[in-house]
Amino acid sequence: MGTVTLPLSRASRAAFATVLGRLRQHGLVHHVNLRPLSRRGLGDMIAAEIEARAEPTLVSWLWRLTRGWPAAARAVLRTARDQGVVRVVDRHAYLVGGDTCTLPFALEELALPVRDTDGPVWEVAKAVAVLGPLGEAVPRLTAEAVAVTGQEARGLLTRLAEAGVLRYRRSDSVWEYRLPLAGAAVAASLGPYERRNLARIAVSALWQGTAHCADPSYLPEQLAAAGNLVDPERARTELMAATLRLAHDNADNAYDDHRGARWLRAVADLTSDPVERLRLLLEHAKICLAQGRPEEGLNSLRLVQRTHRDHLRPDQLLDVCFAHLAALYRAGDNTTLEKIAADGWLQHPGPEGPLERAVTRGCALLLLGRWHEVRDLLGAVRRRDGSGLVEWKAEFLTATAELWLGNTEGVERSITTLPARHRADEATAAEVHCRVGELLTLGEIRRAEQLLSDTGRNRRQLGLPSRMLIALHRGRPREAMDLARRSAITGVHTCDAVQSEMYHHAAVLLVYGGRFTRAGELLALARARQPMLPHLLTSAQALCELVCTEVDRAENLLRTAVHRAESDGVVAGTDLLWLRVADAAMHAGRPEVLKESLVNATRVAHRLGTERAEMIRLVLHAAVHTDHGAGRAARQLAQQRQQPLEESAVLYQLIRSGMGDPAMLRDTYALLGEFDALMPRFWLRLLMRAHGVAVPGRRATAEENERLLAVLVSEGLTNKQIARILRASEKSVEGRLSRLFSRTGHGSRVELAMAMLAGRLHL
Repeated sequence: MGTVTLPLSRASRAAFATVLGRLRQHGLVHHVNLRPLSRRGLGDMIAAEIEARAEPTLVSWLWRLTRGWPAAARAVLRTARDQGVVRVVDRHAYLVGGDTCTLPFALEELALPVRDTDGPVWEVAKAVAVLGPLGEAVPRLTAEAVAVTGQEARGLLTRLAEAGVLRYRRSDSVWEYRLPLAGAAVAASLGPYERRNLARIAVSALWQGTAHCADPSYLPEQLAAAGNLVDPERARTELMAATLRLAHDNADNAYDDHRGARWLRAVADLTSDPVERLRLLLEHAKICLAQGRPEEGLNSLRLVQRTHRDHLRPDQLLDVCFAHLAALYRAGDNTTLEKIAADGWLQHPGPEGPLERAVTRGCALLLLGRWHEVRDLLGAVRRRDGSGLVEWKAEFLTATAELWLGNTEGVERSITTLPARHRADEATAAEVHCRVGELLTLGEIRRAEQLLSDTGRNRRQLGLPSRMLIALHRGRPREAMDLARRSAITGVHTCDAVQSEMYHHAAVLLVYGGRFTRAGELLALARARQPMLPHLLTSAQALCELVCTEVDRAENLLRTAVHRAESDGVVAGTDLLWLRVADAAMHAGRPEVLKESLVNATRVAHRLGTERAEMIRLVLHAAVHTDHGAGRAARQLAQQRQQPLEESAVLYQLIRSGMGDPAMLRDTYALLGEFDALMPRFWLRLLMRAHGVAVPGRRATAEENERLLAVLVSEGLTNKQIARILRASEKSVEGRLSRLFSRTGHGSRVELAMAMLAGRLHL
């Protein structure tokens, strides 16, 4: 057995043809062409390699680099995972930075033939890695880069083509790498000056009109790489225009494309006006923080504090310090935050004056979740002569701290004044987004959307966790889960309040879909990021245990969460916690715990004053006192809030409490169907049959039961565990599995799980 890689060098073609011809004459050769994978096959290969479904952007990126050749694709995938460019969350593989990301590939892995060639050939190979997209101008520009004649450059290019490294497309006179991955690897090997000089040659040719490129991002990339080797004023102007076009064209996917931030930083480096450079650096830091790259944001912020402090207004200086602290928090640098929280110390010059330092300390304490200390420290800050800026910042931070402790007065005042402050150009985007996130964490979706409208902002400008919660509560579960996964892959080392809420709801969605293992993995990731509201994660974990009939374990988890919240004095989010405690009490048959849950839920509702807390109080009151009036009020409030998943949960709780009717059963069943909630719909079918309510669609029901069984198998559950969840015998589960394997053609659990993972199981 042997393999031959085409094309062969010109010198060996004749000899190879002679040998191959003789072997064929004697019947000693069976000729097989090894073809690359299709895009679909590439997705299957990724799923098999890393046991995760590849998102379309990842498949496209890998295809563009490797053209589907399996060995190359596996090498890239392995390197990309090692370097954090490909990350897996909830068994979905994402490309961090979108399909424009770059990766310093290891040349050794590629075993490029060009690496073994002589000096001039290698220099030409490096030049083509940058200049290749310039088509018919490549030979002339390569000659300039390598300092040879045009004829010599063409000869060297031909040698690379004969070695199978390059190919020449006569149709459009383009020289390109046969395997784009090889070109990326060679480009990654360039030294800093080599890269800048080749970029200079490319930019000069494009500006002079002696070369052309159809890719609109090519020139901005070369401008960013060339730096001040080209006309800085023209480069800055064109780069800024390209950055603005990219932002406009890519508004919905700003988190997936790192080019804009890269170009913007290059614009800042080319800008001589200190005030404009300051603005650009701050904008770059903001984008990096939003994209989950806090280290790059810190780099720009430190440069601002080190070299542009004199150009900052007092309000800007405080905002820069706050952004610096936020970047430290997202980078997981709690050690530095602790130092700042202790004495207001900053590595670079920060605000002067005791009040300013107190506010800086308060911001650090807030990020560390030490809300009592924030309240005590900043409560003494009073209005100073002048604008009262420091007091306003102190009030803002104090209101946030008190909100999580159950005092909403400060946040309510802030929300009331934000629209007017926005019209007066006094409110920052960060303030608006902070308050919107807080409302979403408390379940106040309508108020959050109204605040966005009143301040002229839209949901695309929010962080991913906030966008996830809006999508979920507006009945778009697939979009919500995608946003949750994208938030989780950013690499941020922390989990603030709105992220805690996001992880809670994402885990609940997974549990509803029967994906218990995946829910546990997501919650473990969230817990590793030191969540600000850990009881929300525990509530979701307890739900998972209850579904798996591990009632004692769920109760232990909930007791721990209640104790933690009470000892920390935290109230926000405990409405959901007490609802889960009541849920466990119903499973365990503990009416005294159910009554205790009502007492505590009532206390939380009075302190928070939110619709969600009041709705939960009504649900528990109806359950404890068999109060149909409270049940109707809870149902009416749920309908008014227009959040399908929440409404279905309320209806299901009322049904379990004996306050359901046939219409409610059917309505709840339909609502849960919109969320692919396989587990609750399974339980509801049991209740509907028990109450003599017809389950719609016999065939659809059978298919859904099979899909639920396939999901549970793909989660790695044993027959015994599946039997407990489905309230059936192990023998019954074995029979159903046999029929499922027979019908789908899969002979094992592993095959079935892989088919589920690749989305190829059709029931």
